[in-house]
Amino acid sequence: MEKYGWNDKSYDIEKLLKQLPVVKDHRTPEEIYQSIAPKVKKKKHQSWFFPTVASLGTVSVAFIIVASLFHFSSLSSVEEKSSKTKDVAMKDLSASEIPNVFSETDQRFVVQKDQNFITLGLPASKGENIVVPISIITDKKEKTSIQEFKENLDKIPSETWGLQPADIVNINKLSVAKNEKNGKKVIIDLQDNSTLSTSSRGGAFIESVKESLRYQNVSEIEFQTEGKPGAIIENNEQTVLPIASTGKKAYFEYMYDQDYPVFLAPSSKKYKTLAEAITNMESEHFSSNPPLHAPIPGGVDIQKVKTEEDTKHVTVQFSKDSGLMNNSTFIRMIDSLLLTARDFGYKTVTFTGADDANITQIGKIQFNTKIPVPVAPNPVVVK
Repeated sequence: MEKYGWNDKSYDIEKLLKQLPVVKDHRTPEEIYQSIAPKVKKKKHQSWFFPTVASLGTVSVAFIIVASLFHFSSLSSVEEKSSKTKDVAMKDLSASEIPNVFSETDQRFVVQKDQNFITLGLPASKGENIVVPISIITDKKEKTSIQEFKENLDKIPSETWGLQPADIVNINKLSVAKNEKNGKKVIIDLQDNSTLSTSSRGGAFIESVKESLRYQNVSEIEFQTEGKPGAIIENNEQTVLPIASTGKKAYFEYMYDQDYPVFLAPSSKKYKTLAEAITNMESEHFSSNPPLHAPIPGGVDIQKVKTEEDTKHVTVQFSKDSGLMNNSTFIRMIDSLLLTARDFGYKTVTFTGADDANITQIGKIQFNTKIPVPVAPNPVVVK
């Protein structure tokens, strides 16, 4: 290329730009994502999670079940007063105007035991057999009628979440079995000639209900059709469906697309051991495709997973040179590990190692301390 002085007004900028060499990046979008994920602070996505979320993008039929049946332990008086104050302050704001009232390192992606919540298992809009559990934080019982629920659905921009809308048109009634204590058995009565009977939607319906209720102390679902025992769903007769609170699944990141919120979603696959599940969560060994992503970023290596069956305790030891940082990406990583430990029936987890990173805590999660596992994933606040 010829050289020009800054005072030379005779050159053509467009012509000069066309002479520049072409630079190409031959990596796939997935490879680029994995290489930059540990360094990126996804501030755009943080506003979708508790406590800065103002509107829920879509909900599942299980919302009706859980909303009418369950009301969990109350917040402490201080937390309740703080929560109500924030709700009043944000009441008149649109979703895009909601302020980020907590710092980045306060952000969590799990529900704690002292929070009231309702979990909804929502089918993903992209990817097969992906159900994303969304937990609505609440301090009161929600509306219970199907009509009121349908009206609320019209106010929710489901596409914004990358999740499918609720499929509730086939439901006649939902109730708790009268002879069961503690709401452990739920009855779902479907319409005759339900569209769930032969379509693939039936399978998604079953998985959504299971993924909702396994966080809510429900152990069994009884299906009925117009009040009579049994229902045909996806060409199979369903009568009683057991619900297991643990599924031996790993928790991955789900992100529909670049400008969508990030959620934690359980794997469709079950693993034999917790160590095997955690290995598959590491970026180096992650084998799933987008919209699922590895929750353990590149440069982080888990050297050892020690389980204690008698105390239901787990110790997760990071390698000495693991590049841990104190930001939302790594808080999400820690929360995914806690949820995975919960899914294998463990009660507490201790994180150790990563000496070179000089990390003593990530967010509010202290290292070398027993941390209780959470009760559910993806807390949000509904406007």
